[in-house]
Amino acid sequence: MLQDGLTGYQIFIRTRARLKSSLYGRHLLALLYGEEASRMMALCKHKSAITWVQRAIKHIKPDLPASLTIEVFRQCCKICVASKLFTEAKALVVYSLKLSEETHGASHPCHAQTLLIYGFYLLNMSDIDESVQVYRQCLDIFLNTLGDVNLKTACARQALGLALFIQGYNQYNFPEALWQIEKSTQILENLLNSKHVFIAASWRLKALLLEGLAANTENEQVAVTNLRQAKKLYWSCVKMSREIVGEMTVQTARYYEHVGKVYRVLGKPHKAEDCLLRAEFIMNHVLEEGSHESLGVTVHIATLYAFDLDKKTYAERLFLKCLRSLREIRGVGVDDFIEMCYRGLLRVTDNRPELQNQYLEWYTEWRDQIQEQHQQTSSTSAKLFNSLKPLLEYVSQELKTSTRHRTNSR
Repeated sequence: MLQDGLTGYQIFIRTRARLKSSLYGRHLLALLYGEEASRMMALCKHKSAITWVQRAIKHIKPDLPASLTIEVFRQCCKICVASKLFTEAKALVVYSLKLSEETHGASHPCHAQTLLIYGFYLLNMSDIDESVQVYRQCLDIFLNTLGDVNLKTACARQALGLALFIQGYNQYNFPEALWQIEKSTQILENLLNSKHVFIAASWRLKALLLEGLAANTENEQVAVTNLRQAKKLYWSCVKMSREIVGEMTVQTARYYEHVGKVYRVLGKPHKAEDCLLRAEFIMNHVLEEGSHESLGVTVHIATLYAFDLDKKTYAERLFLKCLRSLREIRGVGVDDFIEMCYRGLLRVTDNRPELQNQYLEWYTEWRDQIQEQHQQTSSTSAKLFNSLKPLLEYVSQELKTSTRHRTNSR
């Protein structure tokens, strides 16, 4: 709920009506639709987000200012990446990079903003080393143009820290990643109000790094110390999120989920259960029925019951329930949750060999299907984005034309 009692959707409707009735406002519709797509994505409404992405791109015109076109493309690219529409995301980010460099220059902060999105795309494509290089380039531009005490610089450090964390995970090498995150947190705490979502996000990243350190050390005392510090940070995130956006929000639920998983690793399954059940309750009330985010929390609860609380019968029912739903949807991390379900089913049937063999057969068939899907071109992307390809081709041609016009006018 926002100011004056208006919801985000009500504000969007009013703004769209005013823009459509304005002579010059129509030029901003692409940006407005991009913002609405981002809002839908924040609410985990992936299909709605994709629909608004399509509408935003339809309103890209050659007479739009280059900076506005770049901003819309950046928004749309991030949503495409989150929806695993990588072909479309690549097309959008390539156009954005080309246009931002031609318009602003390679050392301009606006170009660095586009590099941030490019790094995000590379990270999700598992091109970790290239992503780290892009984030370093982005950070250098911000440092040279805006200085260190700046929100954009802090965000670049945050992104670089996460990429370094993923890059160093196999080598158990996190020092620079942790330093970048701590530096980012320090900048954010100095610049922002003590209660701000950016600060909570930075705490979350630091907690993730501490979890990684705990998982990859043989010193049990060091591991427990890191986990306790991570738990403290997650609880701080929960408290801040409740104060800023409220208890019944996806963001708060995700922080509860993080706390629950840390409690489980610390050997406190009942506290873990309390936090995970709270996260599940919130997710089920604020998200669409059967969303993979809420199902993911349920999978963690079932795993807790199967491996830590000896509630194997209940865990089996939850795993089967989640499997039925997860096999019908797509989204970030869905395959990982399905994998957890099958492994959990094998665990809870270790004393029932016939049933275990049946679950093992299902698991093997699913793995084979996944491998075949990875080898073939996905048709789902084409169905969801059936109108995007010609739109991108049209936009590409118009951008080339408008870029030549701008060059000639200069």
